[in-house]
Amino acid sequence: MLWMAASGFSFTILNATLKHLSQNLEPLMVGFLRYGLGALVIIPLVLRVSVATLRPRKPGMQFARGALHTAGIMFWFAALPVISLAELTAIGFSGPIFICLGAVAFLGERMTMARWLSVLIGFGGVLLVVMPGGGGGGFAGISRGTLMLLCSVP
Repeated sequence: MLWMAASGFSFTILNATLKHLSQNLEPLMVGFLRYGLGALVIIPLVLRVSVATLRPRKPGMQFARGALHTAGIMFWFAALPVISLAELTAIGFSGPIFICLGAVAFLGERMTMARWLSVLIGFGGVLLVVMPGGGGGGFAGISRGTLMLLCSVP
């Protein structure tokens, strides 16, 4: 539990720092700093294993995944300066909802009633963050930043 709390705290600090940087830097530069520093942390671990271990079995699928991740992260960094940190965090946690739906659509995963209920409750939470007033004005109340952030979720 302590590791989980520490990781949550670390991600909060990371997101707050990135939000601060995004006020003065272009999204591409903020993304480069985040992933460049992350690469510095991971390089010592990568150097411990052989290159053959890191070679993907399906390079085409790995390239497609990388391209989709790059597009998503660019949406995330573009949304960063225009939305609140609370909205960033709440919508960011909606990833498992979309992963669950993707597993049904693309992998043939079976959904139980409990899973569907969890997805609906989670989606209700996302709507509560995106449209806290109940969305009386329909989807007109959803900002450009919110839409970009939703496009970035896996």
